[in-house]
Amino acid sequence: MRKEYDVIVAGAGTAGAIAGIAAARTGAKTLVIDQYGSIGGILQLGMSLFGVSDGEGYLTLGGIGGELLERLHQVGGGTKTSHDSLFSSVTGHDPEMTKLTLVDMACQSNVEFLLHTFVADVVMDGTRIKGVVVANKGGLQEIRGKCFVDCTGDADITARSKGEFTVGREGDSLMQPVSAVFRIGGIDFEALFDYIEQHPEEMNAPEGFTGTAHTIESLRSIPGISIVGFKNTITKARAAGDFDIPHDVLGLNTLPDRNEVAVNVTRVHGIDGTNPEDVTRAEIETQRQTMQVMLFLKKYIPGFETARIISAPYQVGIRETRHIKGAYVLNQNDVLEGRDFEDQIGRGAYPLDVHDVKPGSEMLGRVVKGNSTTLHTIFKSYGIPARCLIPLGVENVTVGGRSISATHEAAGSIRGQSVCMATGHAAGTMAALAAMKGISPLNLPISELQAVLRSQGAILERSIKIDSIG
Repeated sequence: MRKEYDVIVAGAGTAGAIAGIAAARTGAKTLVIDQYGSIGGILQLGMSLFGVSDGEGYLTLGGIGGELLERLHQVGGGTKTSHDSLFSSVTGHDPEMTKLTLVDMACQSNVEFLLHTFVADVVMDGTRIKGVVVANKGGLQEIRGKCFVDCTGDADITARSKGEFTVGREGDSLMQPVSAVFRIGGIDFEALFDYIEQHPEEMNAPEGFTGTAHTIESLRSIPGISIVGFKNTITKARAAGDFDIPHDVLGLNTLPDRNEVAVNVTRVHGIDGTNPEDVTRAEIETQRQTMQVMLFLKKYIPGFETARIISAPYQVGIRETRHIKGAYVLNQNDVLEGRDFEDQIGRGAYPLDVHDVKPGSEMLGRVVKGNSTTLHTIFKSYGIPARCLIPLGVENVTVGGRSISATHEAAGSIRGQSVCMATGHAAGTMAALAAMKGISPLNLPISELQAVLRSQGAILERSIKIDSIG
């Protein structure tokens, strides 16, 4: 047994790190538990952040996530947000500076940590959680808390406490494929841009994308860009037996003032991220694919001739597993139409980004051939209801990150890192207020929650237009 906390946050990834800071700043005695030795999760991979502002330039991410980006920019670890023709907006950041800055912010906020620790089970008292059982080098421990924030990404706390949830796509429980994003250095960007300028067809917007293709001018002038394309080159390499990954486009995310990119192209279908055997298979397969991609880039893409791998990911990236069932389930139309809600606690503008659950599957009402992604630009950001952060069936849990209450399609947007920071902030603040008042998050007056979130800089309304680059 350890001492009791007001708020216990399970998972210190993109949502959980922000949730812990939010809970502590709201005044709650807060413990953050994570299985790794650093915090930030997918933020540590160097992927560009999409949807910090929507396609019309209205800011969506404020609060603690916005503070993180501003701190990074001040120390040269991040770019200003730029308009992007495919992704609404793009913000580049240095992954190493990001995780160190997050730790500094958390320590300044008096967050307590228990790292290298895995939440194995919960201790229930009726429909309330009394504590969590954790496993680490010290063995098994029970830690008591008043309110819990589930930022495990897989709704583990919700599932173990008999809260309500669904899995994957409605009807068949199939889930989006997994990927591993890795970083490469030693790139000659001038040679790469010269090649793109000579072969503009390589930058055609992929099938299923609603945005417009990047221009060479935007690629050369905007920091922190995300390049998507090279389908023709992949087709050529596939025919030569040099590329067998089930994905047809290459994603490259540049980093501030670096000759490095984060590479997004690996893909494995049929993986259940809550099944350790599936995850193990995915880890091995994406590592094999990483080597293949490295050899492909050096052989086929100018500018990569002397490139080298800088880092492989700390774990495979899981796009989808469980979705909690809340009193409201965010849906595709909510996202695409930019709907607002009376109880909204944040905004989202990450594209509606749905990957094929299996090659040749139906996606957003269309049957695609081969391997594909449907990506709709969000021109008008949408509100996220507080009801989507509270699972039915358990009294004292809030949820942040990709497992909030949403359909398979809407989850393609809410899983984006910028949205996860917004929902993590709200989940942490909500849990802290509920714990300190001794009530369930469901009984917390929404006007009070919204007032506190606004005082913490969170953006609830679509009212701030920024001068983005590009």
